[in-house]
Amino acid sequence: MPRIPDDEVDRIKREVSLELLAQARGIRLERHGKDLRGLCPFHEDHTPSLVIEPEANLWHCFGACSAGGSVVDWVMRAEGVSFRHALELLRADLPTLLEPASRSAPIKRTTVRRLPPAVQLGADHFHALDQVVAYYHKKLPENPQALAYLARRGLASSEMLAHFRLGFCDRTLGLTIPENNRDAGAAIRDQLKTLGILNPDTGHELFRGCLTVPLFDLDAQVVSLYGRRLSPPRRHGEKRRSIDHLYLPGEHRGLFNPAAFQAADELILCESPLDALTFWCAGYRNVTSSYGTNGFTDIHREAMTKLATPPPRSSPAS
Repeated sequence: MPRIPDDEVDRIKREVSLELLAQARGIRLERHGKDLRGLCPFHEDHTPSLVIEPEANLWHCFGACSAGGSVVDWVMRAEGVSFRHALELLRADLPTLLEPASRSAPIKRTTVRRLPPAVQLGADHFHALDQVVAYYHKKLPENPQALAYLARRGLASSEMLAHFRLGFCDRTLGLTIPENNRDAGAAIRDQLKTLGILNPDTGHELFRGCLTVPLFDLDAQVVSLYGRRLSPPRRHGEKRRSIDHLYLPGEHRGLFNPAAFQAADELILCESPLDALTFWCAGYRNVTSSYGTNGFTDIHREAMTKLATPPPRSSPAS
């Protein structure tokens, strides 16, 4: 595929209107001096944190996502595509994205996604959840914050990341799915809401900003997800608004590392999957985790019974 010339890249960045791109996503913009402000579409935004500079044709979010850049950066983030793919999309739509003579009429935009959806229409619940896990796993290497967090915890093993299918939810899953006004989009989103992946009221991803670890049944089928939220630094005096450790809503299902239940006569039980991964990376493969403090449940007891591992020995309280 031939390289797009630099002068054409510069022309796209200069002539494609960021204001029109924002309006095409249904963002209401208000003028503040030379700038335009509105709600950022790339995170949960309740006070306008998106600033567009029409003269420079640049944008920046002063809120949670702190994203910004040119029209190319906007499309990369909005569509979940590469730099090259974003340029191709902008080239194809260039005639409709140039400054119009009048902006009184709303911009018409397609609601059909240009990438195949991460979750396929017609997939049963098990396969849909597995596809979500695969999508989050694909996104993990693209997120420096998540990789840095894992490295700080000594969890940078490529073998471990692949074996346990760790992932990261960067809020782009919904960008691959058609909008609700399409039959396919509505069906997929309803299924993800039923699974708990999407909030049934807002449609936002439950695990947004989280490292994700799939949980399995004894047949190695993904049946649930654990998420460890990587919250951005809080401002001085600001209260925490999110929960750090998340599971899919409803009754707990699934185990971390079910192979551990038949690997040895003894089992190391940790409070969370990430704690257990520390042992696994140190060579202790007979490790699993509970659902947090006091989270040893009948699921764990059943696994021990079926796989003939003796129950954990109690130790004197410290």
